[in-house]
Amino acid sequence: MKNKIGFCEWVMPIKGPSVFAIAAGLGADGVQIDDWGSYSQSFPMAEKRIQHLYTEEAKKCGMEIASMGCNGFSRAGGLVNRLGTPEGDISLLAIRTGIRTCVEMNVPLLMLPCCWDGYLRTEADIENASEMLRTVCKEAEEKNVTVAVETVLSPKKLKEMSDYIGSTSFKIYYDTQNTQYFAGACPSEELRQMDVSDIAEVHFKEGLADVQGCRCFGEGETGFEESAEVLCRGGYEGWLMIENFYRKPAFKSGCRDVYEAMKRDVETLRRAFALW
Repeated sequence: MKNKIGFCEWVMPIKGPSVFAIAAGLGADGVQIDDWGSYSQSFPMAEKRIQHLYTEEAKKCGMEIASMGCNGFSRAGGLVNRLGTPEGDISLLAIRTGIRTCVEMNVPLLMLPCCWDGYLRTEADIENASEMLRTVCKEAEEKNVTVAVETVLSPKKLKEMSDYIGSTSFKIYYDTQNTQYFAGACPSEELRQMDVSDIAEVHFKEGLADVQGCRCFGEGETGFEESAEVLCRGGYEGWLMIENFYRKPAFKSGCRDVYEAMKRDVETLRRAFALW
């Protein structure tokens, strides 16, 4: 596929099925939807009525649902929750419910972020995550769903994890600010060390060294141009998912409102990846 541009649902000015009309009006091709609390909210996205609202609105607006992000899953411990414990059982249930939801909504990718309480801090965390992913990725492979993990682990660690999991459904979800913000790494240098075929989707986020998602692309300190160039040169073909936090007070731009800022970011990505 050629590169396509989308917005994360959780950074939109308003959430819910109305995001598709807004994103379409800003020139995007699709949206990454949220899991809206996962287990803590009794899996709202697994409900047929809610699924129908999303899929029908996306169809009406000519938009794609590129993927689903399991943010609620990660806030509750995610891949850190130990297998063989009640919390680990909940994590497995959440991933399996997410996979089933993707199948039912014809969404090709489930993103599992390792943030908040699901941040992988120790070798024991990484081993537990790898074991959990080894189990669920084989199940996802049978259902033709990609499971992409967003983490700030080094490219070397991610390669070791991938080799252990041993499933074609396992991929990396790369974020262009997270590794800089959380781990002090250089995003473009990390991307040079990766095979772009291992990257399922990319979150593009621009900001300052100590503030995430607070600037339009190219106006912050993440090295946006360098990361985009590395991906282009490497032949990355996939979604360019915008994750700037337009509604937060820290977001600053010379635009008259958040919609102009969002449209500017779409246009910047189109120029960077020659999507005209």
